[in-house]
Amino acid sequence: MPMIIGKDLREKTDQELLDQLAMEKKKIFDATVRGASGEAIKAHEKKLGRRLVARIRTILRERGLRTELDRSIAELKPKAESAQPKARKLASSEPRVQLPRVRLKNLRLEKTSAADRAAVRLAEARRVRKVLERVDPGQSK
Repeated sequence: MPMIIGKDLREKTDQELLDQLAMEKKKIFDATVRGASGEAIKAHEKKLGRRLVARIRTILRERGLRTELDRSIAELKPKAESAQPKARKLASSEPRVQLPRVRLKNLRLEKTSAADRAAVRLAEARRVRKVLERVDPGQSK
């Protein structure tokens, strides 16, 4: 059984990944049943199958997170425009991945409004989206 790497998986569409996920789960189940009945099985193939299932799930989850964050960013932009200057600057600045999580209490604003909270949530969403910056070729199909 040849090793399937993440690069090859990322080129597939979501439906192809879901089909492969179901197929791999069935293979693992069949191997487990054969092993329980006393038939000789190859344990390394089960291990590779479990790792492949984990890779597929990770790719699908990353894609889901990216679309969710993009939707959240688009939703928060108009809300954050009426925030105080400190919070607005935070939301409009280029996100830096290495910085810790953005928190409202660290801004030390006089009063916090819904717009300020939206600006902080927008900055945090942009930071997390920057971490997930990878573009999957299969996502655009």
